[in-house]
Amino acid sequence: MKSQNQQKVLHLIYTEGPISRVELAQKSGLTQQTVTNIVNRLLQEDIVKQGEPVESLVGRKRVPLMVNSAEMYTIGIEISGKLIRGALYNFQYHRLVRLERRVNKFEHREHVLETVCSIIDEIIGQTPDTSRLKGIGICVHGLVDSHHGVILRPPGLGWTPLTIREPLESKYGFPVYVENDVNLLALNESMNGCLANSDHNITLMIDWGIGGAIMVDKQLVTGTNFVAGEFGHYKSFSGEDALLCHCGSMGCLTTIASESGLMRNFGIGLDLFEAKVRNQEPASLELYSKIAEALKMAIGNVITFLNPDHVMLTGKVMEAFADTLVPELQSSIPGMIPETCRKVNIIHQREMPEETELAASLVLRHVFAAPSIPGSL
Repeated sequence: MKSQNQQKVLHLIYTEGPISRVELAQKSGLTQQTVTNIVNRLLQEDIVKQGEPVESLVGRKRVPLMVNSAEMYTIGIEISGKLIRGALYNFQYHRLVRLERRVNKFEHREHVLETVCSIIDEIIGQTPDTSRLKGIGICVHGLVDSHHGVILRPPGLGWTPLTIREPLESKYGFPVYVENDVNLLALNESMNGCLANSDHNITLMIDWGIGGAIMVDKQLVTGTNFVAGEFGHYKSFSGEDALLCHCGSMGCLTTIASESGLMRNFGIGLDLFEAKVRNQEPASLELYSKIAEALKMAIGNVITFLNPDHVMLTGKVMEAFADTLVPELQSSIPGMIPETCRKVNIIHQREMPEETELAASLVLRHVFAAPSIPGSL
C-alpha cells in the first residue's frame, strides 16, 4: 500500500505539476500527513524538487512541487534491420548523447545483443550520474512481446525470437522495456500529440515496411500473439498482383505499397519511383494507381471494422506523395464506408519523433505510471 500511495503521488506530480501538497491530498484522496511523508521521501531521494512559495487565496503560501526531470536520465534504443541507434535523454526529453551502429546484415541473434550492449556501454560512460539513470527503452521495427521483453521477429533475422529484456537487465541492473515502433508512436501521439483528443484511433505507417497500431479507449490493443495492427499483411492484391510476401502469404499490402516492396518486387527505390510518377511515366503511374486503390480499400475496410474516430497516416511513402495521395485518401474513403463511420478524421503526421525518443518515453511511462488497482483487468 505504501508503494502504491507513493506511485499515486508521483504520477500526480508528473502529470499535473507544479502542484502543492494540499492539492495532492485533494486529488489523491490521501491524508495530508501521508502526502507529506511521501513528498519528504521523494525530496530526499531528489526525485522531486520544490519551487518558490506562491500566494494562496486561503491559508499559508503553497509550495509547488515538480519532478526533478533535468537530472534523471533514460536510454532509448532503436533496433531496425541494418542499424541500431541509441541516445541518452533527461526526463525533459533533452538529448545528451547520440550513437549508432550500421551493419550490412546481422549474422546471428548474439550479433544484435552485442551491438546493443556496445552502444549502451558507451552511453553509460557518458552519463553525468549513472545513479540517476532510471531505465532502458527499446523501440523495435518488428513484432514484439512487450510483456516478456521478446522480439518475436528481429529485423533482418527472419522468424527467430530474440529475448532481449532478461539479458540486458541481468547485465546492467536497470529495468528494460521493449515495444514495437508503430505501437510506441500511437501511444506517444495519443498521450500528448495529434491524437490526444482521440479515444479510438488507428495509426498506419507506410514506410520501408507497413505497420499499424490500434487504440481503443486510449488503450493499446495488441492481440493474442501481439499481431494486432499488422496492417502490412492485409490481403490487398489478387491475380497477377498477388506477390509472395516475406510472411509466407500472398497478396499482402506491403508487397507493393511499401518502400521495401517496391525495391524487392520492382527494383525501384522510393525516390526514383516518386520522380517517375511526377514525370508521368506510364508504368509508374499504373503502379501508383494500384497502390492508391489498395490503400483506399484497405483503410476503408479497417475503418468499417473498427469504427475509429481518427486514422493517422505517416511514413516515408505517405510523405513522398503527401500532396496527392493524402488528399485522395481523405476525399475518397468517406464514400466507401457506411454513413455511421464517416465522422472519422483521416490525418497525416508529417514529422515523427525520433525513435530513440519514443523508446525513452517508455521508461518515463513506467516510472510515472498510475498505480494499478488490485483485482482490475
